[in-house]
Amino acid sequence: MDPTMPDAYAVRAAVALAVRAPSVHNSQPWQWHFSDRTVELRADPRRRLRHTDPDGRDLLVSCGCALHHFTVAAAAMGWAARIHRLPEPGLLARIDLVPHDTRDDDIALAAAIPRRRSDRRRFDDRPLLVRDEVLLQKSASGQGAALYVVTAAPHRTVLTAAAAEAAGLHRADQDYEIELAAWSGRDHAPDGVPARNAVLALAPRRELRIREFAGARLPDTAGPDGAVLTVLATTGDTPLDRLRAGEAASAVLLTATRLNLASCVYTEPLELASTRGLIRDCVLDGRLEPQLVVRVGYTPRDAAPLPATPRRPIGEVLQPLPHPYGVGLPIPEQLRGR
Repeated sequence: MDPTMPDAYAVRAAVALAVRAPSVHNSQPWQWHFSDRTVELRADPRRRLRHTDPDGRDLLVSCGCALHHFTVAAAAMGWAARIHRLPEPGLLARIDLVPHDTRDDDIALAAAIPRRRSDRRRFDDRPLLVRDEVLLQKSASGQGAALYVVTAAPHRTVLTAAAAEAAGLHRADQDYEIELAAWSGRDHAPDGVPARNAVLALAPRRELRIREFAGARLPDTAGPDGAVLTVLATTGDTPLDRLRAGEAASAVLLTATRLNLASCVYTEPLELASTRGLIRDCVLDGRLEPQLVVRVGYTPRDAAPLPATPRRPIGEVLQPLPHPYGVGLPIPEQLRGR
């Protein structure tokens, strides 16, 4: 065994953690391939939500989350990921794995992956520590994005109004409603939003509205929502910006979990050009492009733990990379690892 090259078990284990990343409607729109030290990530166009995500923003953000989860998992296993983003059409990332001296921080961040949940319930009314806010913002900036904490009352009003407007426009869209119902309220499927993870009670209009999934059975927590609202933004809105936004979202969510904070990504008001523009111009002063909203806070002490959402079998999302010498034939030594 070559100690400078990961074996198939290590790659499989890293991908198994990577696919724990959040994705729009838990659609898991990714395809992974590997050969020797090279891993490739592609979007699965069959899993794009055409009425929820008409321009493919959520798809790229979701894949970016999984990409960062993979790098975190690989680092904890002793492999550094050298990422080549969008190297060719249809390929989101080509990743070369090289030996890496695992640090305590690598292990701590990877340990947060199976603990993270998308908690759509109201959070406890306790302010975040300043130190924790700074750590969350640094985790986003480390991935090329900015995390804007929405504290000013006018900005919070705009954000909640944009969310309410987007929800209303979506309710009037029959195709959107059909798609939402098809991807939520499930009990035994390996994808989609399970009924047990979708909040039953809706927040009042003065609070940020959370997407109304079908068949919701999760009771909400009592009292006002004390969630800290943040907007994760990038300087541009290219496919690369969207992919990096997903990587930054993953870093923020895993950092929050490591700090014992609850979190939830929310994209509905950014899926429509009108409400996204409102957030860009009135919350971010037109300086940055909003990519997603992240709620962060403390779960009430009496709230029940959330179950993990399901994932597709690893054999469905991870396949060996084909090579020009045919399946099963040896790759020449000088070409290995390319």
